[in-house]
Amino acid sequence: MVVWEFSWRDKAMLEENVDDEYQAITRRIYDVVSAPPGKRHWESIRELYHPRATMVRTGVDDNGEPFVLAMTFDEYVSNVTEKLADIEFSETEVRQDVTVFGNVARLASVYEYRSHASGGTKHGRGVNFFNLVNEGQGWKIMNIAWDNEREGLSLVAAGLLDTGHSE
Repeated sequence: MVVWEFSWRDKAMLEENVDDEYQAITRRIYDVVSAPPGKRHWESIRELYHPRATMVRTGVDDNGEPFVLAMTFDEYVSNVTEKLADIEFSETEVRQDVTVFGNVARLASVYEYRSHASGGTKHGRGVNFFNLVNEGQGWKIMNIAWDNEREGLSLVAAGLLDTGHSE
């Protein structure tokens, strides 16, 4: 297992630290998601995804009930475009763990997010679990599933961040 821990605060620093193909994949995705509303160029990352890839948002609803929303790439783009239509949003990767076995790879990409809308600013952390496959033409995303920290759910407690990161 390979572990990278970052504290990327600007694009110049981000690009200096990209030293492998896994970081390059996550950087491209975070760059598109973090672009200003109306300027997220989803087609620029379509090539990173396997044609049968799924994106899975998990969490709890307003009543505290768990939910799962599984989407194709196009459904995800439509969903995120609608959710972030008038929101300044950014995600920054702060740690990445990689496990590779043959033609499969698992990435745990811990991120910090910040969103700003007319109602105020929110920030937090979460994790994207990427499953990648390699069919001979490089790594493709087969699946991404994610969740965010909340009361009772801590990245540090789960072992995804060191105790040096504030709770």
